[in-house]
Amino acid sequence: MEFKNRLLILEDDKEFFESLILELKERGFSPYGGDSWKAIEKDLLPSTDFALVDLRLNQDSGLALIQDLKAANPHMRVVMFTGYGTIATAVEAMKSGAAHYLTKPVNIDEIVDALLDVPVEEEDDQEDQEIDTRRVSLARHEREYIEYVLAQCNGNITHAARWLGIRRQSLQRKLKKYPPSQ
Repeated sequence: MEFKNRLLILEDDKEFFESLILELKERGFSPYGGDSWKAIEKDLLPSTDFALVDLRLNQDSGLALIQDLKAANPHMRVVMFTGYGTIATAVEAMKSGAAHYLTKPVNIDEIVDALLDVPVEEEDDQEDQEIDTRRVSLARHEREYIEYVLAQCNGNITHAARWLGIRRQSLQRKLKKYPPSQ
């Protein structure tokens, strides 16, 4: 029996994983998966059309798994999704071979559109959204750049502060001012 639209889901939140399986079955996919690289049937990978991979899994990094998935099947369309999205991880995911990068909360329609490469529709209030985005984006951009620099410095705040050209105390204040959830 040949499966069409075979979809691997790697997600460590059990309830979310089960709801994804049910929803995507209803949308015409043949989903399977687990919460880690060890938990999946690797002999199915060559015939898998799509993969939906969480960035942070219990034991694995979703970023590292993209290359393994692409090695097993170069034609597999991999979509990464995460609740901890940053520009740096989005770029890394795309460089590793992901076709799309979604940030949670995400609805099932967005997932299906990303898997099937459906273009995003333009909103009627695009100008209003651009203004709102600009208001929030400077603080978020600053935080993401600080996180990037910290990652390059292996978490060393003193080294990161030197790299950024600011005092260590100033960097610590900025880290407290904009927690990662914003």
